[in-house]
Amino acid sequence: MRKPAAPSARPRLEDLATRDLIVHGQNLLSTHDYRDAINVYKLLLKREPQGGWRELLATAYLERAKELAGKAMYREAIVLWENLPNLCSQALQPELYVDWLLHIGQYAKAMTAYARYAAVLTEAGELETLLAALAFSGQKEVLNGLPPDAPLRRQLTAAQAALTAYSQGETEAAVREALQKLPIRSPFRDLRQIIAALVKLDTDPAAVPALVERIAPDSPYHGLADIVRACAAEQPAPALLKLDPAQRELAAQLLGLDARQSKLLKDWARLGNQPDPKVLFGFITANLAAFDHEAARRTCLALLPGYLQGQPSYAKLFGPLPAFEAHRLQALRAERSDEIEQALRHWRTCANELAKDAGNPDGRLMAALVLRHMATLMEGDEDSFWDESSDAASYLAESLQLDPDDRDTYLKLAALHQQFGNDKEYHRWVDQAVKHFPDDPLTLLAAVKTATARKAYKKAAGFARRVLELDPINTQARIILITSHLAHARKQMLAGKYDLATKELDRAGQLERDNARSGLVEINRGLLAFQQRQRESMRRWLQEGVRLAGSPVLAWLRLTMEATRLKLDPAIFLRDFELGDPRKFTIDRADLLALTQLLSAYREAGVTNLGPVLEDLEKPLKRAIKLLSHEDDLLLVCECLHQVPHYELLEYAATQAIDRQFKPLIFIYYQIYGRAEGVAFAVKDRDEQRLETALETARNTGDHRAGIRISQFMSGGGRGLPLRFGRPGGNRGAMPIPVTMLPSDIRGEIEEMRRELNRAPPALRKIMLEQILDDLPPDDDFPPEMQRTIMRMLLLGAAESGDSDDDAPGFPFPLPRPRGRGGRRRS
Repeated sequence: MRKPAAPSARPRLEDLATRDLIVHGQNLLSTHDYRDAINVYKLLLKREPQGGWRELLATAYLERAKELAGKAMYREAIVLWENLPNLCSQALQPELYVDWLLHIGQYAKAMTAYARYAAVLTEAGELETLLAALAFSGQKEVLNGLPPDAPLRRQLTAAQAALTAYSQGETEAAVREALQKLPIRSPFRDLRQIIAALVKLDTDPAAVPALVERIAPDSPYHGLADIVRACAAEQPAPALLKLDPAQRELAAQLLGLDARQSKLLKDWARLGNQPDPKVLFGFITANLAAFDHEAARRTCLALLPGYLQGQPSYAKLFGPLPAFEAHRLQALRAERSDEIEQALRHWRTCANELAKDAGNPDGRLMAALVLRHMATLMEGDEDSFWDESSDAASYLAESLQLDPDDRDTYLKLAALHQQFGNDKEYHRWVDQAVKHFPDDPLTLLAAVKTATARKAYKKAAGFARRVLELDPINTQARIILITSHLAHARKQMLAGKYDLATKELDRAGQLERDNARSGLVEINRGLLAFQQRQRESMRRWLQEGVRLAGSPVLAWLRLTMEATRLKLDPAIFLRDFELGDPRKFTIDRADLLALTQLLSAYREAGVTNLGPVLEDLEKPLKRAIKLLSHEDDLLLVCECLHQVPHYELLEYAATQAIDRQFKPLIFIYYQIYGRAEGVAFAVKDRDEQRLETALETARNTGDHRAGIRISQFMSGGGRGLPLRFGRPGGNRGAMPIPVTMLPSDIRGEIEEMRRELNRAPPALRKIMLEQILDDLPPDDDFPPEMQRTIMRMLLLGAAESGDSDDDAPGFPFPLPRPRGRGGRRRS
């Protein structure tokens, strides 16, 4: 069998025709490949000595030399530049050549070149500045190389005189007079600014930074500028520690530090940028006499949380800790050890200590901040957060008694109650926020949401209008106000008050911007015309609404949802607009992301029957999801499907993300939540283990979102029971045995379910119980109501279930069993 032919080697330059070589050289210059361009033009010059290749070869040499100098390869750059005189009649940019020689310390050669090319030095400003600095520092070869009549030599004398005046302690006026002899554009202009700043160090240190701020980083005097800035700092010690040893020594002399202080500064610098608390504590206490006593005390106190063993030394040097400080240290130590309950106990004592003095506003404010920190701790701790969320809310509420002027706490408290289904408290705290902050846009937007949730559309519109008065370009308020008018219009349409509905739609249309019309107003106008039996008007409005909606899938969803919300059959309208079969739609990424936003908007507006609407879109949605390649896109889609919810599509999207090896743990939760159709007891053993592993990883990595979701689901915060259980031996299903004869492990699981219900907030508890009762499978031996009564009594007790018989017999009852994949439920 013949071997495959080896790939053809790159042709040698010598083998290229001159015409091709010229094109190749031009391409290399245009792409800044100067190293290879040199070889091309050397070859062209060899072939055609009179062909004009010298200038191009010189350009390639010069640009390549600049590249090397930019990498601090000055010697290599010098070798290349020295080829130029043989190619050009006039040297190209000789100031660069002199500068590079100075950088490698070849001062004599540099000054010879400086004298030779003095007549053609066109852009020598930076070079002159470097020569001035070297001459000022006493570099003899540079001094000797300067022409006797050079302006730089004359200005050097003036600069030396100004520095002498400063060093001899002459008056500020005398030094300024000496500096006036240096022209503004002098190569010594940066030195002039340095000396002017030094004069101000004692009299006006605040003016020093402005005097040296224009000294460029590549100036020879930039290091001196750093020293002057450090000496002028309000707290010079931290600034001095950032200097290198030589700079620090000069700064110490400028500040007049004695030998002991200079040594202390040196020792301090050896500790590094982030010394261990124990090491820094020891350094400060060992050199206490050198520091301000109160500053040392505060610093040592701040170090104690990381070095609790230093408390005896602290008490000996600065006195015993007050009760507040002692408990604060214990709380911080407990936080670092992740002992949240212990930290909360100590913070509670801190808050009590601070709030003792009712007449001390600072103490009350600090106590409020401590309580808010306690609530934050509970939010960050998954176990405490889910089991004791009411405590987090109580901490925030208590903090508002001490500091009632914190808007964010009102809104955070309201959001916490909303998260746990405590709608009454959620609305109450938003109302409280509005009373305290009636002109705050963020508070008013929260009030719009609560008013909309209570179907108080006029009130919601009033809040949104106020936001627009305060902030006319607030897009969110405008959208909310439009949505509010549309919601009120629907209410009037359902009540048959068509004139009032028309007015609300007119108001919504006036608020829409011409470049941001969604078609929603037009679709509702069309549906209103249908109810008024105005067929032609209906067709015109619906056609315009479909056009504005954009793609067929968005138009289909809007028309379907708006008709459904008015209790109209969408099929009546869909067949007239040739949108096509939704099962055959082609949905691209933009349409899919727009669809998720639209579904989220409907859900936030209180629409709860979104899942069934997606049934006809399952196939095109799966095709679109499969094409997504960005993690953020899949996160957005999964969250939308989780909220809708649509379990099959959610599992599919999460599986796509996991197959692409995207890292967020939340995808594991989405996949299993979708697979179990939101029912905790329907989770399979293998998936339960995956959830537990993901939860542990989330806690270790600080993935708060995934940790909260998994914790809530596993503890019964989703639909159904928090635990799965069945007959001994693993056979799930009915257990026709008396309760009194249940094995101890089953009785224990019943007790565990009771505890989970008791931990849940009232609103969530009721939902969980109803889901448990709804999921009871049918049983031929017991009527459904009897099953529900027995299970309710077992879980809540006779008192709460309404049964007063304390000696109720143990009835056989069936346990819920998960349904298979063939019978997937839709929301």
